[in-house]
Amino acid sequence: MGSLPAIEKPLEYPLARRDESMVDNYHGVMVHDPYRCCNNLIMRARTLLEDPDSEETKDFVEKQMKLTDSVLKTCETKEKLRDKLTKLYDFPKYDAPFRAGDKYFYLHNTGLQPQRVLYIQVFDSLHGEPEVLLDPNTLSEDGTVALNTYAVSEEAKYLAYGISYSGSDWVTIKVMRIEDKTVEADTVSWVKFSSISWTHDGKGFFYSRYPDPGARKLDAGTETRVNLHHELYYHFLGTDQSEDILCWRDPDNPKHTRSSSVTEDGKYVLLYTYENCGPVNKIYYCDLTAMAQGLKGHRAKKELLPFVKLVDTFDASYHYVANDDTIFTLRTNKDAPRSKLVRVDLRTPNYWSELLQEDTKDVLVSAIAVNGNQLVLNYLSDVKNVLQLRDLQTGAFLHDLPLDIGTVSQICSRRKDSIVFIGFTSFLVPGIIYSCNLEADVPKMEIFRENVVPGFDRIAFEARQRPDLFGCALAHVGVMDLLRFHKFTIGHAWTSDFGCSDIEEEFHWLIKYSPLHNVKRPWDNKSRLTLVQYPSTMLLTADHDDRVVPLHSLKLLATMQHVLCTSLETSPQTNPIIGRIERKAGHGAGMPTQKMIDEAADRYSFMAKMVDAWWTD
Repeated sequence: MGSLPAIEKPLEYPLARRDESMVDNYHGVMVHDPYRCCNNLIMRARTLLEDPDSEETKDFVEKQMKLTDSVLKTCETKEKLRDKLTKLYDFPKYDAPFRAGDKYFYLHNTGLQPQRVLYIQVFDSLHGEPEVLLDPNTLSEDGTVALNTYAVSEEAKYLAYGISYSGSDWVTIKVMRIEDKTVEADTVSWVKFSSISWTHDGKGFFYSRYPDPGARKLDAGTETRVNLHHELYYHFLGTDQSEDILCWRDPDNPKHTRSSSVTEDGKYVLLYTYENCGPVNKIYYCDLTAMAQGLKGHRAKKELLPFVKLVDTFDASYHYVANDDTIFTLRTNKDAPRSKLVRVDLRTPNYWSELLQEDTKDVLVSAIAVNGNQLVLNYLSDVKNVLQLRDLQTGAFLHDLPLDIGTVSQICSRRKDSIVFIGFTSFLVPGIIYSCNLEADVPKMEIFRENVVPGFDRIAFEARQRPDLFGCALAHVGVMDLLRFHKFTIGHAWTSDFGCSDIEEEFHWLIKYSPLHNVKRPWDNKSRLTLVQYPSTMLLTADHDDRVVPLHSLKLLATMQHVLCTSLETSPQTNPIIGRIERKAGHGAGMPTQKMIDEAADRYSFMAKMVDAWWTD
């Protein structure tokens, strides 16, 4: 495999200019980076593939897209795959409903709609006719405006919803009056990696954002600058964003991110702070009822909220489960890698007690307070989810909530609710939403909705080391430059996963497996008896991916084409090396249904062509 003559004639790869003088010194090791932007202002016109807005990058992308299109036109199964995938996607999809006030809300896609639609139903008619509350498909002609996040106020009077454009992580929050679906004038911009947390008086909400970058196009999504200074704000309904309260900032730690939540009794706002993607966080709280003039009175002070530091170290994760006034129940992995439940009284913060010990083998994934004084616990047990019902006050076991082997995707309920909705899926079940009445003597899982797919009855590899073993490689939005990923957008948060080249020991790990820095000509290996080459390769990225920015794939694509093909007068590399670069799309979230189908048809028809697979009806 990996050397099929799938393409009739050699490809003419676009040439990207290389600056061989661009060299970085990593702890005494000199590393070339020829497709790097030049930071010298005098030489700014010579920007290379790291600048998404440079004409050079745009020209390179355009030529790569034309090359890829020419290859895909030779893939005979492409249209059959597209038709088949369209039929497979065309079935109703539901999220589990959640309750606010006297209403239920849920997301639903009838089948091939570009984006999921938010529906509303009154409490006593969940099996009745729903009503569309917000249809993001009406916000753009091409379906690239997505509903990224949303939150309903306590009495279900207002909906705050965040929309994103072209798959970007940037979010703009708008507000709708639910009764008549009037969209208010409120506009909150430059929001990213944020929750929306309403105060119980319905006067506003907490959210997280980055500072306004100034002159750049609003919520562009194509920029690569590093995201710094994530801050917590409070927005008052009916006011301009410039009047929002800056609730918390930490200029000494610009890479930290933060989120907030309001406790179910409405008394406290909790602040979670993260230093990276590791399972650790700080947790602070602010007693909203202790503020003499409330948040509105505090706004005039122009001071940060008086948060109290409950946990001020990054030694474990802490997540709110429930509280009875000052007594908080939290889920934590402190001295418990499989997680446990603990309890602390805010009046005596130095004394913590265990409510539920760490299990001997199962991992506690989540804990939800329900039905007054009960807990639904979600455990990962032998690679499947299992649910338990326990007593919130004592931790005592009450019931198992029986499930087939599979994955729990959602648990929707509140402490005041006696009914819990559970989303479930598996290799045999495309999606079921169960309802469970916890007031019953023995709670039963009943099917509330089931996704029905027509005709359906109930790999990681190292191609660089042994490219001859693989017929085709598909790489999706990959982190390819492991020496510099932390310098772009939110990449600095991933150093807990990969390591960081700024640290000498970790640099020596990274240089050994960074894809960009390990492109070698396999035929140069004299120990091999047969001529080998890289498998047919498609790198996939998108122009608005501001999570893993496109430069990762573009630089690797240019490097592979140069090292394996264009730098040689005659190259043994006949398998194609191409890139699929989606327009008006991001890292994957919010991608319209048709774009998902088109991408899948392209990549699988390419793979079928390269491995000489045939279509069977």
